[in-house]
Amino acid sequence: MYCVKCGVRLQEGVNSCPLCQTPVWNPEQRTEEGRYPDHYPRAHRQSALPAAVAMTVVSVTAILVILTVCFKLCGRLGWGTYAIGGVAVFYVAAVLPAWFRQPRAEIFVPADHAAAALFLWLVCLKTGGSWFWGFAFPVVLASCLLSTAIICLLKYIRGGRLFVLGGSLLGLGVFTVLVELFEHLCFGTEMFRWSLYSLLGFAAVGLFLLLAGMIPALRQALERRFFF
Repeated sequence: MYCVKCGVRLQEGVNSCPLCQTPVWNPEQRTEEGRYPDHYPRAHRQSALPAAVAMTVVSVTAILVILTVCFKLCGRLGWGTYAIGGVAVFYVAAVLPAWFRQPRAEIFVPADHAAAALFLWLVCLKTGGSWFWGFAFPVVLASCLLSTAIICLLKYIRGGRLFVLGGSLLGLGVFTVLVELFEHLCFGTEMFRWSLYSLLGFAAVGLFLLLAGMIPALRQALERRFFF
């Protein structure tokens, strides 16, 4: 049985949720008026459209100000390219999801990574560097694949949260090694200067969660303690 407000797994016989203190509601029972209780969550959330409109106006105003200042002072866009690119990344990451009633993270997380990759590509072109395809692009791609996979697993797999979390931590450890590998290949830096420590830390916690998921008593204790 789970809390109707926050979704925490509840023990049998409890009268309220240990996390949010919401009274436990039995779906087989109704109130005297024949309706669901007041603490049952509504299906429709408050629209974020006004906030999306306001942030869109702020973003457009910021871009216009940047363009005006750049051409008035310098006669060209110059540093405004980076500022406008930053505003665009912010808009995609923070404002664009607000236009949708139920934004899907598995769609917007790849979109955020794509915006970040385009911004880094622009910076690379403007600075005359050659680090985008050898470092920035593979790092952003690996981050996109890993974060999207974690989100999908947590969203669509109901059971086995400990296995998902443990596997995610192992993936994060491998990701840090990949980041340092791409850094080594692109910039010629020394390998295993820092990633090995993060890999060991993530692996230790991840393996513990995987082991806990296979031991019923330990799994139940963690679920009760941390509301997995």
